[in-house]
Amino acid sequence: MLGQVQVQGVAADAESDTVVRITTRASPVSLQARVVRLVAAWLMVAVGVPFLVRANLGVAPFDVLNTGLAHLTHWSLGTCFIVNSLGMFALGTLLGCPPGPASVLGTLAIGPMIDVALSLLPHPAALVPRIALLTAGLVILAVAISLVITTDLGAGPTEVVMLGLVRRGLGIVPARWISDGAPLVLGASLGGAVGAGTLLFLITMGAMVKIGLRRLHYVPSVDTGSVIPTSMAG
Repeated sequence: MLGQVQVQGVAADAESDTVVRITTRASPVSLQARVVRLVAAWLMVAVGVPFLVRANLGVAPFDVLNTGLAHLTHWSLGTCFIVNSLGMFALGTLLGCPPGPASVLGTLAIGPMIDVALSLLPHPAALVPRIALLTAGLVILAVAISLVITTDLGAGPTEVVMLGLVRRGLGIVPARWISDGAPLVLGASLGGAVGAGTLLFLITMGAMVKIGLRRLHYVPSVDTGSVIPTSMAG
């Protein structure tokens, strides 16, 4: 019988020189606490996205796609958020991370809230308040993403793609680069709002989410069927 030892989230096969990825979960969190995290995350996204829009220094990569679609169709940003989220959910499903029940519910709730927040926020012209909005928006969205993932009730549109890539063996940071980079490229081709803030988001968000998940003691699950050589496991 083959001997196996579990080390840092992998089971090492002592005779076949392979390691088999195993599913790793965070310590249990009560359903009530998870629902509170979920609602808090939705509210944060509904604030963080408009903050980046009003900063006018470049929106989040997914919102580059949303603003590009809005430019093309003249729909509201919130409506575009909902439509494009459905496409990301489909991609996440193909990668092995289908949206949870809260994914669709959250999307339908956040879209209109984004439109309301945009109607209330001013349009600052000075650079200092715009930089403040950009900074606050980045931090708020990083916290929101970390919170919603740890609920296990249904992640957001770019998060299901990120988690699908993580399940296939990518680290959180490179998975985030891909899940943000794809809508960024497509959105830019549609005339979306790309700027310095967009690149800052793309570069830093993966690391911030990784830190956030670690602080919340959460480790995303990986595909139990993935087998990789032990020479690549480190």
